[in-house]
Amino acid sequence: MIAIRDIGVDRMMIRKFIGQSSLLFVFLAIALFAFGWVRVWVVKLLDMSQFQTILEQFRDYEKFAPIEFEALFTYSGRVGMTFDEPIVILCTVIWCIARGSDVVSGELARGTLEMLLSQPISRTRYLMSHAVVSVGGLLLLCLVLWGGVAIGVQRTILTETIQPPSMQIPFTNIRVPLDDSEPVEVSFPMSDRVDIRTYTASVFHLFCFGYFLLGLSSCFSAFDRYRWRTIGAVMTVYVIELVMYGLGKAADSLSWLQRMAFFNCYKPQKMTSLVREGDLWSPWSLSVPIEPGALPPLAYPLILFALGTIAFGVAVVQFNRRDLPAPL
Repeated sequence: MIAIRDIGVDRMMIRKFIGQSSLLFVFLAIALFAFGWVRVWVVKLLDMSQFQTILEQFRDYEKFAPIEFEALFTYSGRVGMTFDEPIVILCTVIWCIARGSDVVSGELARGTLEMLLSQPISRTRYLMSHAVVSVGGLLLLCLVLWGGVAIGVQRTILTETIQPPSMQIPFTNIRVPLDDSEPVEVSFPMSDRVDIRTYTASVFHLFCFGYFLLGLSSCFSAFDRYRWRTIGAVMTVYVIELVMYGLGKAADSLSWLQRMAFFNCYKPQKMTSLVREGDLWSPWSLSVPIEPGALPPLAYPLILFALGTIAFGVAVVQFNRRDLPAPL
């Protein structure tokens, strides 16, 4: 009877957390779906040859890009940049910090935690119920973004101009047409050039990135009683790590900072490049490194997932051992 009652309380808690987060989830899901769709549509507005010409002028800044410029010369590579866009990262961060910071310090600040724990439910079950809703929402947001990209790929029509045959004069950049025919425009769906399965590893990277932030936010929340202070602490860590990552990429003498930043494990665009070589399973390898001196591609998201799990574990231990202050 006790076990059945505990399960019922868990379900009640899950319904409560779903109700709390539903409005935020809907807004973020709409934003991610719409952005994924529009972002794919914007790709077709850039002429391939002109885009390549523009990027060639910025070769000195290639080290700041998540991947080599050659990968951006393809439709698949440019669509894959969706997972590195600031809007996608921002929506993910908002969900993870908002939900993670609310689990303990949020309820304490509202004075409702004692009432919740007066139910026949352990503190661990309470945290796990919250984690199930938060992680499940994160997974759905990642899939919603992927769905927006998929719809955009299916609905977008590309137009390319095929130039008449020509011959390049040796030792010069001059090309001489071989006949007097006019350039021909050809239209075709983007799905002919972009396989949506290319981005499965990128979706997994985004999920693990958010999972780590969820665990970190929950951990900080378990130590504090004020939600605003929890959010400030997580954002401080986030900004410091971001600055370290940027400095590590900017200067060779500071490259060690890049290895210490968790952003170094978020490589959705690199996964797209691996798939572009023809093997859909390349990003899921644990044996073949991405490049000499680097880890296998699957190791990077698993590091984020492991760190997030450790953070959740610390949150459980701290929440079980701490005394709850009286509500103000």
